[in-house]
Amino acid sequence: MSSDRIVTWRQAAQRAAEVLERADCEPNPAMVESKVAIAEGWTQLAVALSEIERT
Repeated sequence: MSSDRIVTWRQAAQRAAEVLERADCEPNPAMVESKVAIAEGWTQLAVALSEIERT
C-alpha cells in the first residue's frame, strides 16, 4: 500500500481479515502473535475511520 493512498474503513477491515487469515496458516507462534497484533491495528483503524465517516 503506498503512503499517498486513501484507505476507507471497509478496506481497513478487509485488510485485518486478510492478515488474520494468514495468521491461521502460520506455523511459527511468534509470527502468529505479530500478525494478530497487526490485524488489531487494522481493526482499530477501521473503527476510527468508520466513526469519522459518520460525523
